[in-house]
Amino acid sequence: MKFLAIAVLTLVVAVALPASANSVTYTWNFATTPNQSLGTSTYGYTSNGITITATGSTNLFYKVGGGDETGLGLDNCPGHSCDHEIEPGEAIDFNLSSLFSKNVTGISLILGSIQPGETGSVCDAFGTCMTFTSGNDFKSTSIMSLFTDMKAHHSGTLIITAGSGDVLVDQLQVTTSVVPEPSSLLLMGSGLVGMAGIIRRKLGC
Repeated sequence: MKFLAIAVLTLVVAVALPASANSVTYTWNFATTPNQSLGTSTYGYTSNGITITATGSTNLFYKVGGGDETGLGLDNCPGHSCDHEIEPGEAIDFNLSSLFSKNVTGISLILGSIQPGETGSVCDAFGTCMTFTSGNDFKSTSIMSLFTDMKAHHSGTLIITAGSGDVLVDQLQVTTSVVPEPSSLLLMGSGLVGMAGIIRRKLGC
C-alpha cells in the first residue's frame, strides 16, 4: 500500500508542476523598419516588459535586404553608398543587465550576412568571445556560456563586431524560468503532506 501511496503522490506532483508552465520567452527582433537610419546611436528594445539597449559606434540602421541581409547595422557611410552593416573596427554594444534579475535558462543570437570566409565576433567586456562563421549565418546560436560569464562579472555589455567581412544583428531570444517563492513552496509542501496523510488513511497504511 505504501508503494501505491507514493505512486499517487508522485503523479500529483507531476501534474501540479508542469515543466513549461513557468517559462517565459523574450524575443527582440532588430529589423522592423526597412532600410532606414534610426538617427541615433542608442536605442532601447522592449519585449514582455524587459528592455535591452543597443549602442552603435555610429547611428544605428535597420537593414532589410532579403534573405540573410536583414538585421541591425550601422549608418556608417553618410553621403555615399554602402551596405550599412557592422564592419571590423565597428561594433554594436547591447546592455543585457536587465536580464540579471531573471533566472535565464537559455539565450540565443542570430547574426546575418556572414558569407563564406567571413566571421562575426560576439564578446563580453572581459575578452571572452564567441566566433560566428558562415555555418552560423542566420541561425539561432546559443550564447548561454557567454551570458553566464557576463553575469559572473556583473557586466551586461555584449559586444558584436565583425572579425572579417561584415555582419548584421537579426534577433536575440531569451528563455527564463520562474523560481517559486519560498512561501509558495512551503504552502505546496504542506498541501502535499496533508494529501499524503489522507491517502494513507484511505488505504489503511
